[in-house]
Amino acid sequence: MTTDPNSDLSSPLMTMKGSDDAIVCARHLLRAARRKFFTRPYDAVSMEDIAASAGIAEAKACGLFASKEELFASLVVQEMAAAAVEIWCRTVGSTDMETVLLQVARNYVGLFGSNRATEIYRSLICVSARFPHLGRIIYEHGARVLLERLSAYIAARSAEGCLAVSDPDLAAQQFLSLIHGNLHLREVLAAQPVSDTEIDRVIESGVRLFLSGYRRDQHQESRPARSEHLERSADECRSAGGATSH
Repeated sequence: MTTDPNSDLSSPLMTMKGSDDAIVCARHLLRAARRKFFTRPYDAVSMEDIAASAGIAEAKACGLFASKEELFASLVVQEMAAAAVEIWCRTVGSTDMETVLLQVARNYVGLFGSNRATEIYRSLICVSARFPHLGRIIYEHGARVLLERLSAYIAARSAEGCLAVSDPDLAAQQFLSLIHGNLHLREVLAAQPVSDTEIDRVIESGVRLFLSGYRRDQHQESRPARSEHLERSADECRSAGGATSH
């Protein structure tokens, strides 16, 4: 996630039309909302608190965001969308497939394993039961964006002959599962500290396993091996059958 609490913000759920003053006020509200929502329970935060922290009248704040729920959704969607873009931006310029996948994996685990990501996830767990549509909105702007980009990359490398993938969408999901294991769950539950060494081990192992399953040269090499194994098994069965008949 973005680490600067005062970075320039705009909400994906807002059209951001109107006066320059309205846009500036909306950005101030989003900054204030970030400070409040990610450090306190959702129910402990009010529009009045956020407006006061932003130095904006509550009535004006409600004119920009109809409710605390809308403001929370705008903030989280913005954070997730920014993270999905950042994960790929850091790979620009690299053409080696394994290097790209390792970098995507490190970016993904680094961003979604950060303290801010953990705070967002915990906040979502608290409100998702009451506002299930929030989860859908956030998924569309965050996880789905990342999965679509990853799926497109996998499909492109398959078209080039580097990978043998019949279902890029499924392969993208499998990749993300392989490279983070239970690291995120442990971070969210604060169950056990995760060291950088362990993170690297999980990531590198996950990328290797993904490539061993989908790299085209691996498939080409495995076919003769399987054929040879089947032929040897058939010969053994015929020999055993012949010995039994005697």
